[in-house]
Amino acid sequence: MSNVAIHVTICAPISLISFMTASLNINPLTLLAPLKAYIVEDLSNADTTTSAALAAAALNELSAPVLKMLAQASTQNDDVATQFFPDPDDPSTPGNLFFWPTTRTSQASAYADASSAEYSLRAAIFLSERDDYGAVYPAGFNFLLKLEASACELVREMPSSVFERLEFALKGTSLPSGFEFLDDVQHLPLMPGMRRQFLKAITRAHEVTTKSKRKVFEAVMLNYIWDETEPVKDFSAVLSTMVSLFAAIHEQSRK
Repeated sequence: MSNVAIHVTICAPISLISFMTASLNINPLTLLAPLKAYIVEDLSNADTTTSAALAAAALNELSAPVLKMLAQASTQNDDVATQFFPDPDDPSTPGNLFFWPTTRTSQASAYADASSAEYSLRAAIFLSERDDYGAVYPAGFNFLLKLEASACELVREMPSSVFERLEFALKGTSLPSGFEFLDDVQHLPLMPGMRRQFLKAITRAHEVTTKSKRKVFEAVMLNYIWDETEPVKDFSAVLSTMVSLFAAIHEQSRK
C-alpha cells in the first residue's frame, strides 16, 4: 500500500444513528488467504519483505469499505486521513493502518500526526506463529481505538443513545470474545453496559496517570483480536462498532 495519506470528507446528510445500523461486508478469511504460507519462525529476509507487502495490501483492501462507511456519517465538513505505516522491526506484525482526524493534530509528519492524534482507529495483521511444541497459531487482525484525555471528555459528552444503539447491534447468541479495554489490573470488557464500561476505563486511565505521576496521559485503548478460530460475523460486527465509535467521537468533536 502507498504511504501517501488518503483523506475522506465526512459530510453526508444522514443521521449518525441511522449510520450505525450499517455494517461492513468484509470476509477476513479472504484477506488473510495470501498470508497462509507465512509463519513467523520460518521467515527468511525475502519472506519478511513479501509478507509485509501482502499484509499492507490486505489492509489497503480493508481501508476502502471503512472509508466508505465513514463517508456516510453525518458530521460537519472535516477530514479523516488513513495511511499504512510499515514496521520493518516486527516481522510478526509488519505495520499498522491508521485512521485519524488530521485537523486536530500536529503537522510535523504523517506518522507523528497519526500517533499523537486526539483519537485514532488502528488496524494490523499478525502472521501465523509456531510455539515450542510445534503448534501453529493462525494469522489474524488486531483493531485498536485509542483515546487521549481530550477524546475521553468527548466520550463523556456523547448521548447515551449512541452507546445503546451500538450495544443493541452487537447483542446476539453470544458476545464477541476479547473485545475489551487494555488494562493491566482490571478486566474491562466493552459489554455489557457499553457507556458504563467506557466511563470506567476513562476513570481508570486518569487514576493510573495521576498515581504514577506521568506527564503523558495513560490513553484509553479499546482492543479486539480476531483470528480464524473466531466467528467471521464477529469480525464485521466489531469492526463496524469501532468505526461507528470513531465517527461518533469525530462528530462530537465538532459540537
